[in-house]
Amino acid sequence: MKKTFILLMLSAFILLAALASAPDPAKVAEAPPPPPKKVFEDGSPWKAVDQEAAMERARQVPEFVKTVLKESPAERKMRLGEKMPTLADVPYRYMIIDSPILKSPPFDFLSQESAGSSFPGLKIGDIYGPVRFMHLKHAAVVKDCTKCHHYKPDQPDASETTECSACHQKPFDPEFPERPGLKAAYHQQCMGCHQKENKGPTDCTGCHAKNPPDHSVLVKLPDHPDPLMVTKECLRCHDHTANDMLTSAHWLWRGPSPYTVGAEKRVDMGKATNTINNFCVALTSNWPRCTSCHAGYGWKDANFDFSDKTRMDCLICHDTTLTYAKVPTEAGMPYPQLDLKKIAQSVGKPSRKTCGDCHFQGGGGDAVKHGDMNGILYYPSRNCDVHMGGMDFQCHECHKTRNHKISGRSLSLPVAEGSRSCQDCHTDSPHKFHTGEGHEDHNLLNHHLNRHTEHLHCQTCHSPVYAKCKPSKSWWDWSKAGDKKRKVQKDKYGMPDYSWQKGEFQWKESAKPEYLWYNGKVSRHLIGDKINPEETVRLTFPNGGIADPESRIYPFKSMRGKQMADAGNHILIVPHLYGPEGYWKTLDWDSAFEKGMKAAGLDYSGKYEWVETVMYWGLTHETIPAKNALGCVQCHSALKGEKTCNRCHQDNRNVNFKKLAEKGTDFEFMASQGRDVSHLVGQSDYLNFEALGYKGDPIIYGGRFKKLPLGNETAGMEN
Repeated sequence: MKKTFILLMLSAFILLAALASAPDPAKVAEAPPPPPKKVFEDGSPWKAVDQEAAMERARQVPEFVKTVLKESPAERKMRLGEKMPTLADVPYRYMIIDSPILKSPPFDFLSQESAGSSFPGLKIGDIYGPVRFMHLKHAAVVKDCTKCHHYKPDQPDASETTECSACHQKPFDPEFPERPGLKAAYHQQCMGCHQKENKGPTDCTGCHAKNPPDHSVLVKLPDHPDPLMVTKECLRCHDHTANDMLTSAHWLWRGPSPYTVGAEKRVDMGKATNTINNFCVALTSNWPRCTSCHAGYGWKDANFDFSDKTRMDCLICHDTTLTYAKVPTEAGMPYPQLDLKKIAQSVGKPSRKTCGDCHFQGGGGDAVKHGDMNGILYYPSRNCDVHMGGMDFQCHECHKTRNHKISGRSLSLPVAEGSRSCQDCHTDSPHKFHTGEGHEDHNLLNHHLNRHTEHLHCQTCHSPVYAKCKPSKSWWDWSKAGDKKRKVQKDKYGMPDYSWQKGEFQWKESAKPEYLWYNGKVSRHLIGDKINPEETVRLTFPNGGIADPESRIYPFKSMRGKQMADAGNHILIVPHLYGPEGYWKTLDWDSAFEKGMKAAGLDYSGKYEWVETVMYWGLTHETIPAKNALGCVQCHSALKGEKTCNRCHQDNRNVNFKKLAEKGTDFEFMASQGRDVSHLVGQSDYLNFEALGYKGDPIIYGGRFKKLPLGNETAGMEN
């Protein structure tokens, strides 16, 4: 009897705990949002064209080459002479290594036990995914195609660069015992070169993504589990991973700030502690609303226990059903209507959906904060973003992750767990060899374009406009909030100009960035810092200058607005916006300011004013195809007249220099597609060289460290 009573009490306790950890269904009447539709903007079915083409090529198995021309590398070079393969002979810039040969015997019959108990449902050949291979980059770095394509088939018309899978197919082939199988050939060639050159990865996951095992046979949950029950089940196998997560920025919302001027050694800065913005201003006192994007459950006040691993939300990053969603106002709790058991049994790698649900929607809506991230990037076109739309890149493929520390950083927040740049993949000399329509004679420019990378970030040319996929908020005036009678108008982009809760807005679409020198360091205004109310307060500002060799020209979205400041203490105010006593309930600014400042540990003088602020946001997404990057004339007005490249080059090389210089971003085409860029058609001096500290066009007046040897004192007076 006593045992039965104890069991009943224990069951009741578990039930109460489950109810306490789940959002109140009465409060959450609406259903979770549906997954984004897998379509282009025009409604047609979405596909990543470059990726699909590469996958199709990967599935092809060439005819096996039985005999090759036996010759040494030196003999081959003598035979070929000037006909040695060059970058012009590279047929595909981008490839996928995923040949069916790699999954043929002896690998296709290995048992589940052979793959290991950690990979149920996977054959050993499927533990790792395909390899993205930048063919042209490797050819340019190695500088000798024959180092990889080491033999030519013994046929007169055979290619000098026959693909690997033509000679290497079956492993341990008794008829060709000297030839390793395809998998061994790849690893021997790639890893051997990486080790010899001390460049490139040599570990499995450096090239391959590891495929997750089938969690439908691993996860043991009852029907209708609560969120904390799901996390406890995850911890059963992944407790060590949770320990890594305990110190991550996505869990703590604070961390090391090595790129913030004056705070390089601090580890306490972040959204959770002392940063402020000109969107919804600050986290403090507004936790239940802001933490809807936290990778945890129940951060509703300052007392959240960051040591409690059961509060971690694994599903927010690892859902693959595309259905998982959090209630916007419930401190990170998911919608109660969701089938958490099904979601937990379907977990896998993060995706643009899991990352984008927070990062695309920051600031309370789609495309509000970031000028280069929005919901279109769930399924973008190639012209919107060549990496995501062309090659189906997922966020973590650039933002490499180790132990739940994610590389990449934003100017808006100080925390950095590792840095990423275009050069990590494209090298310091990214302009190699170009083929196809729009690239005619383009290779003459490669030398000059590679010199540009010493002074310009890649995005400066390859992201000539931002918010080209969807309008982004550019102005937010909190001083106008509170008028419930004001009618909301739509601007020319169809975006709202007002919210009684938040104030007045302006939006930009296909906007020209603001260009500034940037050396990677950021000056940052923190909560409690003094302000001059007569000046625009810079909440974030990129450091750099024309005389700094570490600085390069970089494109930014500048977010401007008016926000609340303490007129007596001359500091920005942290407002209490969300909650029963928040401004959105009371419309009482004084009360909201008093409560918000108290929660932030700051004094409020009782007097407030409105000051203008600005934040700078770097632009690293929405990268356009290379042939649509800014052209010479669009930046250099000195090339706009009759004299173009022949200012320096005395021969015309049978090339129409004028036509070559005028190639670039086709703003007329963009305008025809409905983008707001008509005012950019025909524009030159696109970067505004004088505003950047030059005397004028560097072609005429010289660069920041040297002058071009034009040998003409009156050059500045010419066209």
